[in-house]
Amino acid sequence: MKKRIIALMFVAALALGCVACGKTESKTDSNKKTAKEDKKVIKLGVRDSSDAIDVCKKEIEKAGYKVEVTVFDDSIQPNVALGEGSIDINWYQHEPYLEAYNAENGTDFVMVEPKTAAPLFAMYSDKIKSVDEIKDGATIGLCNDAANQARGLRLLEHVGLIKLDESVETPTKLDIKENKKNLKFIETDMQVLPQSLPDVDAIVLAAAHMANAGLDAQKYVAASDDAETFAVGFVVRKEDKDAEWATGLAKAVQCDELAKYYKEVKQGTMVPMWK
Repeated sequence: MKKRIIALMFVAALALGCVACGKTESKTDSNKKTAKEDKKVIKLGVRDSSDAIDVCKKEIEKAGYKVEVTVFDDSIQPNVALGEGSIDINWYQHEPYLEAYNAENGTDFVMVEPKTAAPLFAMYSDKIKSVDEIKDGATIGLCNDAANQARGLRLLEHVGLIKLDESVETPTKLDIKENKKNLKFIETDMQVLPQSLPDVDAIVLAAAHMANAGLDAQKYVAASDDAETFAVGFVVRKEDKDAEWATGLAKAVQCDELAKYYKEVKQGTMVPMWK
């Protein structure tokens, strides 16, 4: 009987020990979670330049955060670094690019809300001032890469010049189903497309390439209506998508200083999502 009582006491002690261990582990996990949520120093990855984040630093500090910036010189490494954990968050890409990267690399990165700004994509011309002035048989210059050609064609559809095959996700000029003005098209690299202006009636491209060519990016005939789709934002690992520090940073950069930077330095080629 005594042996049985001792054995029962031993089992009970083991059970209590396991409960205690469980409580300790739970508390540790809770502390880790709290520490992550309370992050105040954020490791940020950007592409090409830190100028945009630099103009926001005062607002970021007001929000209670400090950023340590790593500048990358291509569009792949900021996501690689995010996956490796050497940075907490990056800021340079839009969701179509992010979704393509996730699909190709098996990652599950997520864009934080709110988004920051959208690259202006528009129609430019030195011959017309409105879409109504485009004549029958006019020639339109398109980008020769798939993503930007599709975006340009959707702009033309948005302003009523053509109709596209709705079943095609990334349309090319071969997917035009209706072309009442018998428009003609040329294709070339987006960086050199502005040089085609004298030879065509209009071109459609990202405004940044107009600015890079020394032309006024604000003098456009019409702009795309897909800003929300192509808006650039902060990207994190899936587990951090609702983290207070991530959303706090995304909100902090929506400031007058950044809007001024986009207008003056970027010549209006980036459109703030909060304005």
